[in-house]
Amino acid sequence: MLYTVGIMNNKPNVPEELAPGKFYSLRSEIKVNGWCWIAVLTSFAGECWLLPHHKDWPVILRAIIALFPLVASLLWVRSVTIWVRGMDELHRKITVAACLFATIATLFIIATLHFLVMAEVISTKFQATAGFVIVWLVVCFYILGQVIFNRRYK
Repeated sequence: MLYTVGIMNNKPNVPEELAPGKFYSLRSEIKVNGWCWIAVLTSFAGECWLLPHHKDWPVILRAIIALFPLVASLLWVRSVTIWVRGMDELHRKITVAACLFATIATLFIIATLHFLVMAEVISTKFQATAGFVIVWLVVCFYILGQVIFNRRYK
């Protein structure tokens, strides 16, 4: 009984709270994507500034700096999962499809770039292996997936 009363007072989550527009909510953005921003910033700081310039630091400290964005990414996945569970069935279906599309498209792009670098078709300087690039690819493909899958249900 207590469980249903708590649930009934909560409004369902909607994807429009995170998209620019009149329904945008900064509070929802921070709640859902806060760990994503931390992962991007720590990945950028670690890969572009801390690790290349401080090779004399202890190995354990460099490992923590290198792996922290992965921990933040796992916490981001957790917050997105909780947010998606709070949606109604239609929004959940669209969002899960967009997330799956974003993940597969990002893996495909990263694998393609890796194979092209291995074949020496493109320079290793062009290879997009930085964590912040990967996160931005996921975000861009998620937005594209939302547009594609929302059109199906209009």
